[in-house]
Amino acid sequence: MGKLGRTRAVGSVAGVMAVLLSSAAHAELQAMLEAGVGHSDNIVRAEVDEVEETIGTIGLQLDWLERTRRIDGEATVDLSYYEYLDNTFESEVVGTANGSLAVAILPERLQWIFEDSFGQAQDDPFAPATPETREDLNYFSTGPDLTVRFGSAGFTRLFGRWSSTTYETSPLDATRTTGGIAFGRRSSPRSELSLNGIAESIDFDSDLNADYDRKSAFISWRVDASRTLLTTEVGYTWLDRDGSDDTTGSALVNIVVTRDLSASSALLLTLGSQLGDTGDSLRSALTGNVVGVGSQITATADPFENRVVSLEYRFRRSRTGFALGASYNDDEYQTQTQFDRTRYVYNAAFSRRLTGTLELELGAALNSEDFVNTGIETDELRFDAGLNWRAFRTLGFRFLVERYVRETADGSGEFQENRAFLTLAYYWGERDATALGGFR
Repeated sequence: MGKLGRTRAVGSVAGVMAVLLSSAAHAELQAMLEAGVGHSDNIVRAEVDEVEETIGTIGLQLDWLERTRRIDGEATVDLSYYEYLDNTFESEVVGTANGSLAVAILPERLQWIFEDSFGQAQDDPFAPATPETREDLNYFSTGPDLTVRFGSAGFTRLFGRWSSTTYETSPLDATRTTGGIAFGRRSSPRSELSLNGIAESIDFDSDLNADYDRKSAFISWRVDASRTLLTTEVGYTWLDRDGSDDTTGSALVNIVVTRDLSASSALLLTLGSQLGDTGDSLRSALTGNVVGVGSQITATADPFENRVVSLEYRFRRSRTGFALGASYNDDEYQTQTQFDRTRYVYNAAFSRRLTGTLELELGAALNSEDFVNTGIETDELRFDAGLNWRAFRTLGFRFLVERYVRETADGSGEFQENRAFLTLAYYWGERDATALGGFR
């Protein structure tokens, strides 16, 4: 895979995360940095002629949150760097990172926004995911928000964004300019209702891809009650592609509900429908509490309509935590209809502190896909088990085993793979490691 592309994608997310963490001394921060070695018995994920591989790894898990008069920011990082020591593949970074930062130039009036989302896309969505079929995808956005108050509750908000979608290798890089206006009313600090209009222009670096303009109008409502956080956007989107006289339209729906059932449990619901691209899909998945976040994003310049329903239950107490979740995704592309698919994802995770220094983690996931226009159907299972030994206050050892099984309707692309990793971990923040394990 291309060294230049990797440097651009990883450098972008690393730069934004550095900005996000610049004031971390006054923020809530939990993090774990680990380094070690692993082994795979089928790194190429082949049905026959399996290839073993030794893997050197460096990983980072991080959760950061800050809310002050001048700074409003948060970041969630779960990344691993793999060095393939037997040279089957070039080194790569896998995982996700998502962050946002609002810097108040004039508090409550003018602020500058930074947002960054990092993940992977599949060059060939019909094949098993390997370093040869996936690449890094980064979506960065920045720009100002200007808010003008009217009376005690009314407001008008003007905003602009410059955004960049960057791929590691594919010629799909694009820039986006966005302008928008919102008229609303904030009846209380915890409730806001507004009417929004947004106009966007998406321009690809390569002439092989058709540029397009997108306009959206929607009503948004946000309520932050004592036990429930509700974000709702309902409206419509119009899309005009260069070289086409037709205008495509689609409903815009984005509903995210987080409900605290008790001090130990929460329910998360996401409903969505949008006409966008891979950058939108990555950003929405990482910010919308979607089960199976960012899995199997297809590298393409073709806009598509994505519909998603996701539900997850989370429970955590001092020594025990678990999560159960399911999601449904449906993608319909404008021209590359061979990529149309439905996808079901089911997740389960469990963690238990066995002693004061020893913790057990278990996880399972099923990703079931049906490419409706090609007849390709796949089921991919993942099982993992890990032991975390917190030998010292900030140092510990982690042992992880993983098993992957892929089955297909026609028997092609099937594989089984087993992996094992042993790493040395360094911790920041709270001693409770369950906050960093298995609940994303």
